[in-house]
Amino acid sequence: MMKYPLLVLCLIGSAFSCYAVSDNVHFSGALVAEPCTLTDENANIHLDFGTIIESYLYEYQRTASKPFTIHLTDCDPTVYNSVAFTFQGAEDSEMPELLALDPTSVAKGIALGITTSEGTLLPLNKDGGYYTISPGNNDYSFAAYIQAKPSALVNRQIVVGDFSLTSTFVLNYQ
Repeated sequence: MMKYPLLVLCLIGSAFSCYAVSDNVHFSGALVAEPCTLTDENANIHLDFGTIIESYLYEYQRTASKPFTIHLTDCDPTVYNSVAFTFQGAEDSEMPELLALDPTSVAKGIALGITTSEGTLLPLNKDGGYYTISPGNNDYSFAAYIQAKPSALVNRQIVVGDFSLTSTFVLNYQ
């Protein structure tokens, strides 16, 4: 018996709240000029290291670098004339300058480093220095490598299996 009056009260409360709507709508945002367009092919860059032999890492500590390129098109250096790339991601606990494996990875004892095309290590989550923007299309080359963790090498604890790592890059114009 007590449930019905409570139900009626809730329905009446709901009816009144439907009429208490404000008629003010506010929109805001920021209009910005970006000097370049990021191409669709850069929306999801996939770099496949293929098969890495465990004994190779024990002997050489890291793989050869695999190059990749970020393409920017329709660049207008009169808007901004330089760009910095920040590669963001989870830092490895033992080697914080390198990218940690995704939690779904079976392999263990490795991390990924990202370098400039000249081989200079780019620290994670920090600007990697500014590059000049030229009119038109611009290609910026980088490389990545897999490195064994020092503790995994000493204790012979590299675990074989599939692995993946994820990073997001941010363009900082100046």
